[in-house]
Amino acid sequence: MAENRQYDIVILGASGFTGKYVLREAIKFLNSPSSPLKSLAIAGRDPKKLAQTLSWASPAHTQSRNIPILTADTSSPATLHHIASLTRVVLNCVGPFRLHGEPVVAACVAAGCDYLDICGEPEFMERVEAEYDEKAKEKGSLVISACGFDSIPAELGLMFNSKQWVSPKEALNNVEAYLSLESDMKLVGNFGTYESAVLGIAHAEDLINWRRSRPRRPRPQVS
Repeated sequence: MAENRQYDIVILGASGFTGKYVLREAIKFLNSPSSPLKSLAIAGRDPKKLAQTLSWASPAHTQSRNIPILTADTSSPATLHHIASLTRVVLNCVGPFRLHGEPVVAACVAAGCDYLDICGEPEFMERVEAEYDEKAKEKGSLVISACGFDSIPAELGLMFNSKQWVSPKEALNNVEAYLSLESDMKLVGNFGTYESAVLGIAHAEDLINWRRSRPRRPRPQVS
């Protein structure tokens, strides 16, 4: 992880549908005595929208309104390299990641900072792993996807079930997960998630072909 950077985290795409909620939660931890988060900045294409989002996310935290606003665009590598050079972690909320994610990963790896995103797109995640694994190791950069709602509950469920087995010889090899949502309020989605789903379905065969083209990894042997 990059040390001696100006910010602990830069939230990229903070004015988007999901990014604004990520920002609102991050502000709760900013400068909290028990939190390691001491410095935060937000970034995106439109500084005016970012300023509006900051006011929305921190109405009761006037000090948080002084959070720096940086201009960055996924179509401009120079701006991405700039924000990556300033922070220890870039938290990317700009999707669909198939279209906009790789330039951000490339900038973070080049700058030696860590990268997190809320992606749930398998083709993007597997392609980035194959392309940037060695480069990230050389730079000491962590590249981690699937930090969003559609991934974390499944991961926690797998961890919980795994702990129910008493030894490696009894490790489970398959888990099926089901999700049920109930709300008194109207449940709505957003265009970015819809676009990601449509593109994922449209390119499902690409993912299959990509996996077939990759070298097979040997299965770990359980003694």
